[in-house]
Amino acid sequence: MTIKSKVLEYKTLHRTAVAGAILFSLTACSVTPTPITFEQKLALVDADRKAMFQDQEPITQPISLEEAMARAVKYNLKERLALMEKLAQDNILGLQSFDMLPKVAASAGWTARNNEAASSSKSIATGTESLVSSTSQDKQSSSADLSVSWNVLDFGIGYFGSKAQANNVLAAEERRRSVVADIIQNVRGAYWEAVKAQELQPLVKRTLKDAYSALETSKQTAAERLISPLESLKYQKSLLEMISRLETLEGDLAASKSRLAGLMNLPPATQYELASQSTQPLALPYQLEELETLSMVNRPEINEEAYRARNTVLETRSSLMRLLPGASLFVGAHYNSNSYSLNNDWADAGVQVSWNLLSAFSYSDVKSVGEAKEKIADLRRQALRMAVLTQVNLAWQQYKQADNQFQRTAELSRIQDAIFVQSTGAYQNNTQSLVERVRIATESVLAKRNRDQSFAMMQSAYGAIYKAAGLDPLPKSIADTSVETLSASIAHQDALLQQGRISDEALASQVALNGALGNLSDQYEKTDTKPKEEIPKPQLVMLSTGDSLQETAIIDYTNYVQP
Repeated sequence: MTIKSKVLEYKTLHRTAVAGAILFSLTACSVTPTPITFEQKLALVDADRKAMFQDQEPITQPISLEEAMARAVKYNLKERLALMEKLAQDNILGLQSFDMLPKVAASAGWTARNNEAASSSKSIATGTESLVSSTSQDKQSSSADLSVSWNVLDFGIGYFGSKAQANNVLAAEERRRSVVADIIQNVRGAYWEAVKAQELQPLVKRTLKDAYSALETSKQTAAERLISPLESLKYQKSLLEMISRLETLEGDLAASKSRLAGLMNLPPATQYELASQSTQPLALPYQLEELETLSMVNRPEINEEAYRARNTVLETRSSLMRLLPGASLFVGAHYNSNSYSLNNDWADAGVQVSWNLLSAFSYSDVKSVGEAKEKIADLRRQALRMAVLTQVNLAWQQYKQADNQFQRTAELSRIQDAIFVQSTGAYQNNTQSLVERVRIATESVLAKRNRDQSFAMMQSAYGAIYKAAGLDPLPKSIADTSVETLSASIAHQDALLQQGRISDEALASQVALNGALGNLSDQYEKTDTKPKEEIPKPQLVMLSTGDSLQETAIIDYTNYVQP
């Protein structure tokens, strides 16, 4: 076999080996989608159910409004998520701080080879070997290095990053405040729905029982031909319509406790009782102008937007700093076991400066982009302030409307009860009077339901005013997180709000704003040129709905004068 054929055979084997290695690598790196098995799904369901409801304090007594709020704040999954997000931001802040520290690198290694690392040299002038082959390296050697480096540019960028992350921590706390306010507001409305449903359920069941009995009596009367078939069918139709309305009402009443249980993170089938609450009329100790002023400094959404605006400025500064030259300082200690070395250990230090000269040409563009982002942040914050002012005004108007509606429905319910009492002894025991009596009883139940719903709406509108103004339902410091302590703290804070005794910080901000800017309504009047008697026209404003802001048409209440 010639040398040429051997070379070709070697190349063929080499190509085959390389192709085989590539094919093996591609096969090994391929990933086949693996769906979750049914057993894994069951395991996840069991684990999630335990995590959702574990370590909850047992219910030992009828639940009051404050306890319902406390359980929701402590166990609601949305609140848990907001708290975990804040903790995550805290941890990220700790990690971000390490970016400002010098880089410390340590390395060690060991090398070995099967022959000497020998070499020779060739004369450039003559082309002949000028030195016998020699080596300056052991066949086996070990090394170790420890170096410290510090890049001034990286330190500056890390500093701005840490400042931005600190703002993210504060923004996360504001989001948590917003979540707590939303939860407590939802619990307030759901609780009054549920407690009134609990009080009304016995009456609904009793009225349904009478309706079922009247329907059976009507069927017997029809079978005995005591009245005409047409009249009998009309009576049965009326009774079935009333029974349908009562059964629908009964279902709504049962669902109201399930909704409240979901907010408290109780299993839906949990049986619990609600404590009776006072239904005394609620009084607002604040004027609309005070609430507007307080909302400007206390609303968590506005404060969160302010922290985001801070980060926009920091982002611009960080981008501009990246255009500067980077200076890197380093110092290190090294060791190598090579026996041919004169110095097996040594130290070194130095400085290195680098700069991308082309980055200087992007300075004006980077600065323009940063200024544009800052202006957008300012406009976004101003739009949010407008939305907050609108929310405060709408919450105020809705409360007044809900209060008037409750007064009307309460009066109608009282009149309907009087009609029922008067009609109870007036009708004789016959089919016609029985149907009429059931009809009046059904109307009385429905009137009570309308009254209770109006009362729940009024309570919800009352809480919405404090939420719109950014007045926290929880104090800043709590002794512990037990349901009892949280309930007491919520009750104490609510008592202070009802007495008009807001926090010192909120009071100071209100005084400062009024002193610097004057009353917000006064500002409106100074810039207003529209006659007082002119009918307000609808206009588009940014209105917060849930977790987003959207444009909606509302009535401009700028010049509304509270009677």
